[in-house]
Amino acid sequence: GTLTSQITYSTDPGTSPCSVAVGDFNNDNQLDIVVITNDDGSVVIYLGYGNGTFARPTFFDTGSGAQLVFVAVGNLNNDNYLDIAVAAAF
Repeated sequence: GTLTSQITYSTDPGTSPCSVAVGDFNNDNQLDIVVITNDDGSVVIYLGYGNGTFARPTFFDTGSGAQLVFVAVGNLNNDNYLDIAVAAAF
């Protein structure tokens, strides 16, 4: 196969992405991306189109006031939907 040109997806200007994970968060059988930023406590989700491109990001504020350090995904409550878990340093 061949690789296409790089596409850059940005979080908010001035933020520092620190952890990324992939999964199908909206159950459309396409991989999506979740990114956390460690300076403003944001969780950013990019829904995938299945062709190597992604929708504009959706931002979620954790409101924790903590520095986020890691993101993980999994079906944590056995409801057949992926859940997103973040770890923070206080």
